[in-house]
Amino acid sequence: MFNCNGLVVPQLINVKPELIHNLHKDFSFVENVRFYNGKILFWEKHYFRIIASLRRYRYKIPIFFTMEKLEEELAKVTNIIDSKTKNGLFRCQFIKANNETKFIISLTDLNPIEINTSDYEIDLYKDILLFSNDLSNMSNTNNDLRLISSMYAKENGLNDVVLLNDKKKVTETLNGTIFLLESNQIQTPNLLSGTQNLVFREVFLEWLIRNIKSYNVVEREINPFELQKSEEIFIISLENGLQCVSNYRKSSYLNDKSYHIFEKFISYLG
Repeated sequence: MFNCNGLVVPQLINVKPELIHNLHKDFSFVENVRFYNGKILFWEKHYFRIIASLRRYRYKIPIFFTMEKLEEELAKVTNIIDSKTKNGLFRCQFIKANNETKFIISLTDLNPIEINTSDYEIDLYKDILLFSNDLSNMSNTNNDLRLISSMYAKENGLNDVVLLNDKKKVTETLNGTIFLLESNQIQTPNLLSGTQNLVFREVFLEWLIRNIKSYNVVEREINPFELQKSEEIFIISLENGLQCVSNYRKSSYLNDKSYHIFEKFISYLG
């Protein structure tokens, strides 16, 4: 029997018992993929990130885990839902069951990728630090830290918090990749800082360097005090698109430049 949020059901239809057992063990990893305007975004990059993660987690990679086959599995979900659904988020969870690699794919409706300029206040979260190494680049590594920091944000009336690494440098925020804009420079923490090596981050950086010639794009270590010196701060994520930061401690920020940049990026996505 299963209790699903108060609803007791005898079984999850057509799901093998060993798969349920491994779901409870929580040894799995998740790759989120954007469904945008009726198409799967950046699938090739997501696929290679999935395969790299499988290798690092010592999963056996089935022969049929080709890029085309896994894309077909995503399409199976979209083919049976309401045809009016054009925007959402695939959650691709990979699990070990009897030493074999299994997957569960779900699709949640989301708004189109958009620009959010509503009041958005952030602060530092300093109680727990994450490691500044490439293990932190993997999304599952610091899940507990993100859960605890989200409770801290809620308790303190914050929309988001900035996570720091063991060198007291900025890594990312709870809700996405952070960017600082000052004069003609756009800065973001480098991978050595411990930020997640997300596909959306990679694509956006590549697009910035290729198309926004008026700004110098820099990946490097960022000290927290630089947040207050910035002209604009923004956060990007697959789930929420662009989120402009309005307040950090006693500092307030504009959003004109970041809005203009991301507007062009949305046009590029099609």
